[in-house]
Amino acid sequence: MKRDKQRVEGEQWSEEKLREYLDFNTYDGTDRDFHCLYRAYTRMNETTFAQFVELFKREGRNLNATNKEGQTLADLIRQHRQSQDYLNSLV
Repeated sequence: MKRDKQRVEGEQWSEEKLREYLDFNTYDGTDRDFHCLYRAYTRMNETTFAQFVELFKREGRNLNATNKEGQTLADLIRQHRQSQDYLNSLV
């Protein structure tokens, strides 16, 4: 995180704000569902991400979508030592 940015802790995300993360488009051929999940993962805390994943599933989106290298978000998260709570939301 850039030093000129302050981390926001305890922010409550409305469903409307979570839904904004369902609408991201890609311009490089990356699967849209993967892109939306990845952006949520990199911008949300664990609790908010879990809420987003529930919304994502209710909307019928693909939790197993892959990036251009064939990796799911769960595959990527498994490489991050401190991301178990995020991974638990996906499985």
